[in-house]
Amino acid sequence: MPRVIDRLHSEHRNLERLVRLLDRQPSLLVSIDAPNIGLLVDTLYYLTRFPDVTHHPLEDRIVERLRDRNALPAGLAEEIEAQHVTLARQGLALLRDLEGALRQETMSPELVEVNIRLYSERLRHNMAVEELALFPAAVRQLDDEDWRAIEHSTPPREPDPLFETLAETRFAELRQAIALEAVAATPEWSQGTGEEAGS
Repeated sequence: MPRVIDRLHSEHRNLERLVRLLDRQPSLLVSIDAPNIGLLVDTLYYLTRFPDVTHHPLEDRIVERLRDRNALPAGLAEEIEAQHVTLARQGLALLRDLEGALRQETMSPELVEVNIRLYSERLRHNMAVEELALFPAAVRQLDDEDWRAIEHSTPPREPDPLFETLAETRFAELRQAIALEAVAATPEWSQGTGEEAGS
């Protein structure tokens, strides 16, 4: 498996963890002062500062390379690129709207909440399209020279500010929430097996 695809699969697993976290956050309708608001802001801040800036552009390079080889249907290539543009635009707008709702300046909490759910579903759909269609086509159609060209045409990768060892301080609470979510999502029998194996 090409190193670029391994990296993108890994980043998708991390993004899926954030989507699950967004899905399970208590409703904004309970209270705009709820403690989960900071997590929502941090999640959207991360999504607009890392995947939109490093992850999606790398996928766009793969789309371009496949399109140059006529190895990806034009409609699919355009759909993936359009999804990335929409996600970037919607993510920034959501971040603004959420911060405005906190100050009670702009959009209602109800509408912000609906838009967060919509954004979450769009991100999930984008990853599914890439996992089911883009990545398999890239593995089949691209050779070592293509992968070198893709890596060379992409700006140097910045460290992931949330999921890599030296995570930014800003994301400490979000990182803890992801870890707690992972434990909560693990079946009890699996947790018990791990503890018994360690004793």
